[in-house]
Amino acid sequence: MHKSLIIISSATAIAIAVFSPIVLAKSTNETTIYKNGGLLTDRQIAQNSPRQADELLTSGNQKFRSGNYPGAIADFSEAIKFNPNFEKAFYNRGIARDRIGDRTNALEDYNQVIKLSPRNSYAYFNRGVNRDKSGDKQGALTDFDRAIEIDPQYIDAYLNRGSLHDELGNFKAANLDFSQIILLKPNDSDAYLNRGWIRFKLADKQGAIQDYTEAIKANPNYYLAYHNRGWTKANLGDNKGAMLDFDRAILLAPNYYLAYYNRGNTRRSFGDYAGAISDYDRSIQLKPQSAAAYNNRGLAKKRLKDLPGAIADYNEAIKLNINLAEAYYNRGVVLRENGDRKTAVSDFQLAAKLYQQQGYRREYANALKLAKQAQQGR
Repeated sequence: MHKSLIIISSATAIAIAVFSPIVLAKSTNETTIYKNGGLLTDRQIAQNSPRQADELLTSGNQKFRSGNYPGAIADFSEAIKFNPNFEKAFYNRGIARDRIGDRTNALEDYNQVIKLSPRNSYAYFNRGVNRDKSGDKQGALTDFDRAIEIDPQYIDAYLNRGSLHDELGNFKAANLDFSQIILLKPNDSDAYLNRGWIRFKLADKQGAIQDYTEAIKANPNYYLAYHNRGWTKANLGDNKGAMLDFDRAILLAPNYYLAYYNRGNTRRSFGDYAGAISDYDRSIQLKPQSAAAYNNRGLAKKRLKDLPGAIADYNEAIKLNINLAEAYYNRGVVLRENGDRKTAVSDFQLAAKLYQQQGYRREYANALKLAKQAQQGR
């Protein structure tokens, strides 16, 4: 989830954690496990496997499909004892090990597959996913590069590489990857969704809306596309269009907390504070750990003069995220209005410290300014 924030500059400025768009998660589904039988000749080496090894592979596959990953791993390991170069067994064992979180040994299995079959694009892809999950982003990029070099039509590799480029701030490279998916598969709604987010980051908001619209054409029930299009419209000031999209996203996915959260933000922007609180209530019900929802609900309560309720929400936001500068800042505003300037000063100072650490210079300066004003009794 990506977040941004805005400061409204005034004597009683209020920091808000504004709309949070969601980007499609990376495709981390490992390639289907190999069944007993011939491998794809353009990617795999030929193998003459002993009968016992083949039988254990079949048994392991059955256990894998039933969710018995430890049992599958045991069978694949036995198969490898019968055939030390059994690429299929190494590959499937790697996937099973990934499923139970044993990334270190899964990585070794993918390494062995690549050693046995240097042009196995699936093994590079899975090793890339493994490395990404383990925090080796550059290693993951290298593996996705290799998978695509071997198979230029490997859509999942483009999707994962594009998402990783996005994560690393390489937005133009991400845009190229998602565009390539669209060239290969013109009706790929996921690629349009992700490219829309990248276009937004590249300041092409109209292009983002166009991509989300294409995603919806490809998949009329794609609630994420409606949500992200609504988020973008809200950023462009089209509250009416945003509300229609959030309404549709909620109709399609009634338990999608972020759509309620952002619809609440939109309602708050045009003064429907009671409606905003209702949406924040539902968002919090669906995701109780959302500090931003508590913070923004506090803002709506403050506008309705429910100052104790606002403070309670800011307290909860801080409890959930002690580094949420906006919550300290907003609580300081309410405390100052209530005459508790000493505590307000502390909150403004904490907010300033966090803003400074997080690189928000303007917000840092504004929080220090309000701290000084509160100290002076203003």
